[in-house]
Amino acid sequence: MTYTTIKRYRRKGIGGEFNIPWGTPLEKRDDGILYHDGKPVCVARSYASHEHFARDDDGNGAARGKLSHAIIKKLGGYHRETTPKWEAVWSDETAEKYRRKDHQDYWLWDDAFYNAPLDDLNHIAGLVGAKEAKN
Repeated sequence: MTYTTIKRYRRKGIGGEFNIPWGTPLEKRDDGILYHDGKPVCVARSYASHEHFARDDDGNGAARGKLSHAIIKKLGGYHRETTPKWEAVWSDETAEKYRRKDHQDYWLWDDAFYNAPLDDLNHIAGLVGAKEAKN
């Protein structure tokens, strides 16, 4: 599976120091790790991955990364606050698919959110007033 860099990754990774510019492709292997030039960078489900890389096997990695980050920014974080935007998310069936089930009293996006189809991300963006991505 391919991933793309959505935010420069300039830091230490599993395989050493990296400086990976925006738009650079990476490979996710069966071990669940992202690789750049054959060197392991980070676990695909990690915070570092969610912050810097997006699944791109459908050619929509840049849009997927931009949209998932726009949703989080518009909501003001990763947890539940009593606002109309958060209430819309909590009551939405599509958004519910992407909530971590191990936290019932507050909202954390699970890994599937960062790999969601653009249609689902656009739907959630519409709920919170984030700018929608172009397919």
